[in-house]
Amino acid sequence: MNSASISRFLLIIGLICIYGIREAGAQSSELVGPVSESEIFSVDRIFEIYVDRYRPDSSAVEYVKNWKEPVNVIIFFGTWCRDSKKYIPGFMKLMRTAAPENIEVEYIGVDAQKKFPGKFLKKFNIKYIPSVVVLNGDSELGRIEEKPQKPIELAFVEILKKAEKID
Repeated sequence: MNSASISRFLLIIGLICIYGIREAGAQSSELVGPVSESEIFSVDRIFEIYVDRYRPDSSAVEYVKNWKEPVNVIIFFGTWCRDSKKYIPGFMKLMRTAAPENIEVEYIGVDAQKKFPGKFLKKFNIKYIPSVVVLNGDSELGRIEEKPQKPIELAFVEILKKAEKID
């Protein structure tokens, strides 16, 4: 091998190594399955930045703060998803600000192909990311999918108010 061939060989090996490292980093930032808020923030800081910047509607905060019935909220999101980064921090800020005693929130990371975690996606019939599924026991009260038509806290309060009328 002459020096030009060796240089070309080393350049190709170097590019493969750099590309492989970048790909490995991208894959590790994709959260899949049940995760905590702190795990979300550690993988993509933009979620935390948007939470800090968001100012939820004060009437929605008061309504959620005073909510008495037990409710579970399951949020299906992707760290790869632009809509998740845009809308889910608003919900996180609502929960931080209102600190409701009877509302439990669970975050489920979904892969970019929307295939994993399959058991959760099938159980809740998830077709869009993000999806916020609001439950009372096993009964679904409502859901917010992809881009809400209004601020996410107002869409959530609308679901709670409909549930209140059913009781």
